[in-house]
Amino acid sequence: MSDFNLISGYYRGIATIFVLHHVRSSPVGELPANDVFRVSPEFLEDFIVLLGDAGYHFMSIDDLYEALHSGEVVKKGVVFTLDDGYIDVFKEAYPIFKKYSVPFTVYITTSFLDRKGILWWYALENLALRSDELVVGGDRFICDTYAQKNNVLLELGKLVRSLRQEDLLCELNGLFGRYDVNWFYRNEELCMSWKDVELLSKEKLCTIGNHTVNHLVFSKLSEDEIVAEVMDANRIIEHRIGRKVKHFAYPFGGREEVGVRETEILGELGFRTVVTARWGNIYPEHKRYCGCCLPRITLTEGFKVGDISKFRRRRIVTV
Repeated sequence: MSDFNLISGYYRGIATIFVLHHVRSSPVGELPANDVFRVSPEFLEDFIVLLGDAGYHFMSIDDLYEALHSGEVVKKGVVFTLDDGYIDVFKEAYPIFKKYSVPFTVYITTSFLDRKGILWWYALENLALRSDELVVGGDRFICDTYAQKNNVLLELGKLVRSLRQEDLLCELNGLFGRYDVNWFYRNEELCMSWKDVELLSKEKLCTIGNHTVNHLVFSKLSEDEIVAEVMDANRIIEHRIGRKVKHFAYPFGGREEVGVRETEILGELGFRTVVTARWGNIYPEHKRYCGCCLPRITLTEGFKVGDISKFRRRRIVTV
């Protein structure tokens, strides 16, 4: 075996958890900042075929948990996960997974399905698109060009994630009070219904997971607020699907939103697996972190199978 293959296998680990959001042919929004987490159905199907041809095998999130805890020798495993609960997961992704008998996990944000979720990233995109300039919190943002509008959306996203989260709607209305912003206008268009989730829950390939009630930034919440977001969502989902929810994904889930405090809180709540947005593959050592902080890799359009084993600054990714 060549040195390259040895190194590649070392960084590939035993499995990869991929995270997706939207699977659809048409853009989700008009600005790249909101479309970066979309892959086309054609790309997803081709990628599944290429993975199979390269010797990868498809696992459920429970399969991965069992492999880590039993010490089973696993190589080139792939787990597909999808966050938030968008309708294209049901309409576009599900038929592809079904066609190839690929297990998948859908993490549900319950307020999105209840049509009460604040999809602020789309509301702010709409605001940037129809504005030449914005004054927010004493700062002036120029939105003349398409590139400027996209940059403004990125900056406003950072600002929103820095706000107090326990009453986010009040915070948003205070910050953007001079503008007419409908924070809920794309819930009906973009999100699944509970009927869709109930149907998915009856599919043996699908695991329904928890992605909180309101998709808030955990690092800006108290411990009691985090527990309420998680356990209230568990109760809601379990009531709808009639079975226990054993898997969780952090909202956002990056370095700024999830630290040691957050993983310690989740580690006490009894989930089989808890996944982040930290970039990395799965190794046997992750057995210790199953219930608090497993890494994932974001699947984007154009991602190559060979990218799975690219060298990383850290082999074992936790927090």
